[in-house]
Amino acid sequence: MWAALWLAATSVALADAPDNWKFSLDGYYRVRGHAFWDLYEGQAAAGTYMTHRLRMQPQLNFEDRAKFFLQVDALDGVVWGDNMSQASTALFAGDPSETTIDGVDGNLIKVRRAWTEFKVPVGLFRVGRQASSWGMGLLANDGNGFDDTFGENKFGSTYDRILFATRPITVATTVANMVNPQAKVRDIPLIAAFGVDRLVEDPLIQYYGFTCDDSETTDDARCAEDDDHSYTDERDSAYRQPTWWVDTQDDVYEMVYVLVYRGEDVKFGPNLTGDLTAGVYVVNRVQGETDSDVLIVDAYVKEEIANTYFEAEVLTIQGDTRAITLASSDEEDPLGKHANIWGYVLRGGYQDPKLTLLMEHGYASGDDKPTDADFTGRPLHPDHNVGLIFYEEVMSRVTAEVWGTGAQGLWSNGGVYNSRYIFPNVRFRPLPNWEIEGAWLMAWPDKPDGSRILCAEGDEVECAVYSASADYLAWEADLAVKHRWADHINVTVEGGFAHVTDRIPLKSTGLGYETDDEGKAYGEFWTVQTRVAYEF
Repeated sequence: MWAALWLAATSVALADAPDNWKFSLDGYYRVRGHAFWDLYEGQAAAGTYMTHRLRMQPQLNFEDRAKFFLQVDALDGVVWGDNMSQASTALFAGDPSETTIDGVDGNLIKVRRAWTEFKVPVGLFRVGRQASSWGMGLLANDGNGFDDTFGENKFGSTYDRILFATRPITVATTVANMVNPQAKVRDIPLIAAFGVDRLVEDPLIQYYGFTCDDSETTDDARCAEDDDHSYTDERDSAYRQPTWWVDTQDDVYEMVYVLVYRGEDVKFGPNLTGDLTAGVYVVNRVQGETDSDVLIVDAYVKEEIANTYFEAEVLTIQGDTRAITLASSDEEDPLGKHANIWGYVLRGGYQDPKLTLLMEHGYASGDDKPTDADFTGRPLHPDHNVGLIFYEEVMSRVTAEVWGTGAQGLWSNGGVYNSRYIFPNVRFRPLPNWEIEGAWLMAWPDKPDGSRILCAEGDEVECAVYSASADYLAWEADLAVKHRWADHINVTVEGGFAHVTDRIPLKSTGLGYETDDEGKAYGEFWTVQTRVAYEF
């Protein structure tokens, strides 16, 4: 409520403010409905639910030199109805709860982001809790808007960050013109940025990294209270001291470096112009206590020339860490991990005002031995949506069930996981404000691990059991109809069907399945989903 009062008070106060102050409000309210058939074992009828989200993004702007931004989410993911047994007689319920699809009480109002940005003579500073987005959103995805072909954003990347951005060649050109007004120096739209993210001041839960039966660590104060813990015991927050903020060894922070070219109406030939964006996003993430030093490199390019379109993003994560509690058989360094993770998406095709034809191919490297010293698996960002069912629902549930609550950081959450895929899609716009979209998804395993993705004969990995027979994971067909009405109303109806093979452990994870003549389990799932949103 205080957020709504703040917005109202600000609007009134600025109504009579000088012209150099401006207030704007962006955002949306949306309702999304879901219906699934045969998703869970024993499901006799369609399972349905609906959720809310209100997102408000007010902005205060002083002469375009200093701005303040706020993002407030209300009823985010809250399921329609009373789902916390607030009504003593369900039939007479009338005051709904704030329950999410996870069955817990959600945040009625949450200030998700707040930051300021201001211009200086040589660039721009942005300071505060802010969104992070880069390229196609495989690594950093702000989660804003309705920009996905199917489905929609749920998460978003948010960081406590100080960022400085500048156009170095523009600065150099300005200086050159000051020195010699007659000089003709060409300006190039090259942007460089540098940032620092404070991710964790204190992890709250104590990192062990040793066993108390080791003669070299028996004098550690933590062993006196718990003298039999191992490398992978559940950690205890009781060890947090009042001076926790003084300890810098357990801090997690990262340095961010960006270099990007954004050219409009670039000449590619005598009579050919187009737009070109290309750049690289580099992150160095460190934590002293766990000896973590990880380098992330993410390259991106996008071109639009005439009716052609091409976009690509390639990322890799390299480095060493002892922060992942998946102990290996290495007795000398059981928590030591070397990261060697890769992912990419390529997308290209034809587009005009009526028709878009695109082919998309993507990859997220897997890990067939999560407990060895090589850490090679990580899903793409879950807000890079590929289809409605297989990645978004099936793999999300499988990874959550198999990894368990103790390893939530390894869940896919709906992102592309341990696989490569193709995703051809077509978008047809028969009338203004109408769009029809269709897509086909086909996915293959990268490195089956025998638990989240089952092994089959012929796989180039070592598994205890080779129980699967299919060479692919799943195929899926999706269709959507989208309409914008009265400039502000966004209406979408979309649906999909997925055939999931015996590569996925449907039986052991509680998902629906059937068996073929050979006793192999497979799943066939349907969904219809709708969205009605008011965008302002």
